[in-house]
Amino acid sequence: MEIIRKFVDHDRFALHNGITITEYGPGRASARMKIGQHHLNSAGTVHGGAIFSLADAVFSVASNSHGTLAMAINVSISFFKAAKEGATLFAEGREVSLNPKLATYVIEVKDEAGNAIALFQGTVYRKKESIADFLI
Repeated sequence: MEIIRKFVDHDRFALHNGITITEYGPGRASARMKIGQHHLNSAGTVHGGAIFSLADAVFSVASNSHGTLAMAINVSISFFKAAKEGATLFAEGREVSLNPKLATYVIEVKDEAGNAIALFQGTVYRKKESIADFLI
């Protein structure tokens, strides 16, 4: 699992957005993101792109957790509830389907009270390369 830790540490976009991967294992991952002013949209609620980025970071770790480079080919997200500055959002992802070429994941985003904020579903194409080949 050391290679996955290096993979997580290389996600500069997630780090820039304050996303912390809290747990990972084969086909699963979880993360949190403390909401600051830079996560807000013009209406003063958390920007959909920030919520998407949190879910996408979990998707990335879960789908690459087997050590094979996995690249998104389709994703969707449904938003249920707005979140505000000061909140902490949590995302938990799990593998739904895995085969040699494709894998599908579901990521739930919740606030600290356990309220559903969003649901993300994504499918990846599993390439032949190892994720180790892309770590500098």
